[in-house]
Amino acid sequence: MDKLRGKRLLLLGGGTWKEAIKRIADEHGITLIATGNDKSGGIFSIADEGYNVNSIDASAMKTLIKSKNIDGVYMGGSETVISAASNYLNELGLPCYCNKEQWELLQNKAKFKQLCISSGLPVVPQYNINLNDIKGSVPSDAYPVITKPTDGCGSNGFSICRNANELVEGYKKAAADSPTQSVICEKFVKNTGVVVFYTFSNGKVIFSGLEDKYPVKFENHGSYVGGLFTFESKYTKEYRSRFDTSVEKMFQSIGIKEGSAWIEIFHDGDNFYFNEVGFRYGGSISIYPVDYLTGINQVASDIYYALTGESKVYGHISLISENIERGYHYAVYPVYAGVGTITKIEGLENLGDNVVFKTITKPIGYEVQDLGSFNQNVAIVQFVYEDKNDLKLSLDKIHDNLRVLDEQGNNMVLRMLYDI
Repeated sequence: MDKLRGKRLLLLGGGTWKEAIKRIADEHGITLIATGNDKSGGIFSIADEGYNVNSIDASAMKTLIKSKNIDGVYMGGSETVISAASNYLNELGLPCYCNKEQWELLQNKAKFKQLCISSGLPVVPQYNINLNDIKGSVPSDAYPVITKPTDGCGSNGFSICRNANELVEGYKKAAADSPTQSVICEKFVKNTGVVVFYTFSNGKVIFSGLEDKYPVKFENHGSYVGGLFTFESKYTKEYRSRFDTSVEKMFQSIGIKEGSAWIEIFHDGDNFYFNEVGFRYGGSISIYPVDYLTGINQVASDIYYALTGESKVYGHISLISENIERGYHYAVYPVYAGVGTITKIEGLENLGDNVVFKTITKPIGYEVQDLGSFNQNVAIVQFVYEDKNDLKLSLDKIHDNLRVLDEQGNNMVLRMLYDI
């Protein structure tokens, strides 16, 4: 018996991977209901019903869920929505992969750092800032340091500070980008590193891949973003032997049972430094490489849990096309753009037969601003490749074909990564 057939699923996000959601819904006969303030969002295009209700308005959402006989809620990837929804879903007694306390513990960088320390995981040295003497808070021989919002993401509010005056400005910038005006100041370490993925099922922590991260720098801001991610990492064996047990105990210590998470880890020489965690899919749409590498369809798993309250991570349909062969290396390539208003997008269909997934992340009419963060990402292309030469050829093909045009017809796409 198909436990999902005839169920009514409320979508609070996930428009970027709407095809995956729609395929699962069609497979099981699930009715999709969309909600949110922007009906042009991707989830409305796949929904059977749509309602203009703010997803973070707890009172309105509880009324909608009850009145429309919702069986389960899929939260997508928005941190703001997950934070609010985890609270009202728990109040309603509906299945939810996290509670508010777990979410806030992992979302807050300072709290996560303390959790890592208590779990025996290495972190970057941190400096306590005295607001009455910001300049005197960091020893002169400690520079460079970085400042960032305690509760931010996507490199927003991030600064590298090489002296006391830059520390003051970096602190102000980070505080302005923090909802709670809370700032972390840490020793600057090499921004190369890895990102590890996990899937949770009935409290079991399932390793779901380790990717190498190639950072690129926005020169105007001095900030770094992910320029390329490749699987499987050359550090996978070392990472797992050193940290698997401690990470598993860390997640279990706070009662994590379901869902998925990623952790960004800096790698500098022989040292690993646990930096930040996301209790959700990765911003580069990690659901596809996780499926390719492990056979776990995290979207289907989350939908199944949301509609039944039962855990099932294996045995779902795959997100990966049958035309894509298994066993190759996997690349995730975020495409960034310079300042301008997007008026036309060309060439997305000509990126190669090895492409697994591709999407435009910013719509026509979107104004790209000079923020020096992941917000300047306009597309994500994921593909498989045989070797480094094949990888370079695939990147060349993307830049030869993909054009994101501004109002003057100029191509806004930036090529920020050359050396691999």
